[in-house]
Formats: sequence, C-alpha cells, structure tokens
Amino acid sequence: MVSSGRTWGNAGVPGIYVVLLYDLLVALKLDAPTLLVGLGVSRDELLAVDRRVSMSLAQTVAERGVEMVGDRGLGFRYARAMSITLHGPVGLLALSSASAQDALDAACRFLGLRAPFLEIHQARHAEQAHLQLRSTRPLGVAHDFIIEAMLVGLAFMIEQLLESLPEGLEIHRRGPAPAWLAALRDDVGVPVRFDQSEDALVFPLSALEARPRLADPQVAAIAREQCEMEFRQWRTEEDGVMAERIRAALQDHAAPLPSLEGMADRLAVSARTLKRHLQQAGLSYRQLQDEERYRQACRLLAKAEKSISEVAYHLGYNDVANFSKAFKRWSGLTPKGYREQH
Repeated sequence: MVSSGRTWGNAGVPGIYVVLLYDLLVALKLDAPTLLVGLGVSRDELLAVDRRVSMSLAQTVAERGVEMVGDRGLGFRYARAMSITLHGPVGLLALSSASAQDALDAACRFLGLRAPFLEIHQARHAEQAHLQLRSTRPLGVAHDFIIEAMLVGLAFMIEQLLESLPEGLEIHRRGPAPAWLAALRDDVGVPVRFDQSEDALVFPLSALEARPRLADPQVAAIAREQCEMEFRQWRTEEDGVMAERIRAALQDHAAPLPSLEGMADRLAVSARTLKRHLQQAGLSYRQLQDEERYRQACRLLAKAEKSISEVAYHLGYNDVANFSKAFKRWSGLTPKGYREQH
C-alpha cells in the first residue's frame, strides 16, 4: 500500500522517471522490484507513452529509493543517468532553442509538466545568474534527493545544450555537506558549495547568450506548441485537483471554516497559488466556503433539537439575521422554511 501522510496531492508525474529510478537500483545491484511492491503498477506499465503516476505514488517511490541507496548519493546518481531527451517535448524545446536563455525560460515555464512539486526562479547578482530551486509542497525525506537530482540535472542539461559546462558554473546547497560527497565529487563534475542561503545553480550571465549546438527554429516552434498544449491540459487538471482538495479539507474542518490563508497553510501552498488555481477553475474560495456552510447548515437544520440560532452560531455567524440571509441566498428558502419542508 502507498504509505500514509502524503503531502504532494494528486497531480501526475511521468512514469518514465520512476522507471529511471528502478533501473538505477538495478545498476547498483539493489532489489529494484521492492520499489514498486504494493503500488499496483509494474515497470513495463510505466514505460507506456504519456503514462503518469499520482504524486503520492511518486513520493512513496522516492522515499523507498532513498532508503535503499542510503548514503551513496541518490540525487547525484539519478541526475547522471538522466538525458535531456527523457523529458519529451520539454527537452526537445530546450535542445532546439535559439539561446541558453530561451532554453532555461522554457524549463522554468514548463517545469510543472515534469516536476509539479518544484518551481525555478531566475535571479541575477552582479555578473552571475542564479537558478533558484524551491519546492511548492513538503517533500519529506525525499527532499534532498529531489533537490540534488534537479540541480545536477540542470547542470547536465546545460552541458548537453552547449557541449561543455560554462566556466564558473557551480551548485549551491542549503545545509552541510553529506558524508558521501567526496566519493562522488569526480562523478558530479561540478563544484558544489554547501551551507549556502539557497538551493541554486550559479553561472556567469554570459553563458545565457550561448547558442545550443542543436538550435533549430522550426523544431523549437513545433516543440513549443506541443508543450503549450500539454501545459493547458495540465493546468486544467491541476486546477480541478486543487478545488477538490479544498472541498475535502473544508469537509474535514470543524466550524468556523478557515480563511483563505489558513487553507493555503493547511495545503502547503501559498495563498496566491491557491487563489490562482481556483480562478482558473472558475471558482472562488468564498464559493467553496459557502458550499460547505450550506451542506453543514442543511445537516444541522435536520436536527429538530437544534434551534436556528444554535445552527447559526455553530457555523460562525454572530448574527442570526446574517445567517438567515446567507441561507436564503444559497437555497432560496429561509432556515425556518427549509426546516418546514424537510
């Protein structure tokens, strides 16, 4: 069974990334089939084109991988095994872009299609570019693995784009250096600085002007169109998922219902992100609050022993008149009228 306490939500992750982890465990002579035990999916099924897995399954797999590999640096090993072409149209767009800046802009815009639990922020300090990586959801024990894999993966992506790593490129990591770093330093090929203020890839601004060796405007245009189509579909699905997560959380929450900010904290997203998802789905947080208040009001009004004023106070209304006005807006009936008809 998928382990409990998941925090990633339900947005999908490409199945091919699970296959890559599975095959890495095989190469390390570990018991790779254990990775998928009880998850209801096989390696062969994950190879299917466009196959995606739930975020909860992806986190379970990541946690198992971290546990199995132990102190041997899973993130760096995983990134080394990853090719830019594995990312489908997103990788193709990066490879065919007119400049390294265009490729990175594409990676930032479409990152959610491949890693919906991360976001990239581009910043500039003096003559350096900083690609700051941040998680949008708690990642638990898989956090370091995922951040390491993404940062090293971005460095390798730049290397594949330009045929060599830009001079001065380095990785910044929060926290202390792990014990296994010395053994893998040569394999990483990029200086890694720990105890930094950010998780980021840092390199000279001049590298952004470089032209990828496979730059092709026609291929880039087709790849971008494919990415935009997939992005629109993903955003629609993601917006719907967020609305359902909020509805479920509201049903689990005792009155009075939480504010927008309180719900955002509970779902481990920013209030701005939560509001944006709802707007994209044609909803507002107040609408979902009213849905839940109406549901609770109907349930409480069905209990004859509860007075209308008790129902109002239970739902967080200090004034019975305001509750009656809201209930009539929801149902077309006053609370008393509703009770008489039911």
